[in-house]
Amino acid sequence: MKLISLLGALMLAITAPACADQPDDKNDGKLYLNAVGEVSGTPDIAHISAGVISEAATAQAALANNRKQMNGVFAALKAAGVKDKDVQTSGLNVNPVYAPYKQGVRPEQRITGYRVSNQVSATVRDLDGLGGAIDALVSAGANTIGGISFGLSDVASAQNKARKKAIAELLEKAELYATSANVHLGPILELREQSSGGPVPKLAYARMEMVADAAPTPIAAGQVSTRITVSATFAIASE
Repeated sequence: MKLISLLGALMLAITAPACADQPDDKNDGKLYLNAVGEVSGTPDIAHISAGVISEAATAQAALANNRKQMNGVFAALKAAGVKDKDVQTSGLNVNPVYAPYKQGVRPEQRITGYRVSNQVSATVRDLDGLGGAIDALVSAGANTIGGISFGLSDVASAQNKARKKAIAELLEKAELYATSANVHLGPILELREQSSGGPVPKLAYARMEMVADAAPTPIAAGQVSTRITVSATFAIASE
């Protein structure tokens, strides 16, 4: 009995101080925030799509006609200063052309000819000559011109600027919340980049207008924006 009583007293002496020394962290917490950094800049490159659609009675004739016109398209791009590395074929299709459907007549799959479509994508680095390049493409035989998109040659630099703005916005927002909630803002426990966006054209300014033959087609490049979204988890504690 004496031994049992001694062991019980010893356990009580060990556990009681340990419970008294445990920190009270029930008021500690976390703050979850995200912020967006966005920078705008003047584009210095443009991406265009151009091509030729040709039709003939035979696939061979349609392909031959298309090849002749496409050679003119490539020559026009080269004359406009577009390097070979910035030109890439984006689509080449040869399809039959069927007889049109006539109401009341039994439909039949009758081939009346062939259509060849050849498209190239090109990166133009001299925006001052972009309008003239488009005019030259049409004059050389291009009968399809795709949409024009503008961008930046140094995407990484724009993204890093957007990251810095996102972090500054994030820290400012965290301080505001901590002050308003009367809590102490601790260190960042986790930091993530949720999305990394390349240059996005502001479409209201990216437009092409056709004018008289006396002047090149005017192009307004406007601005492109680069957005980065970051999120963070802050440690917080009561004051």
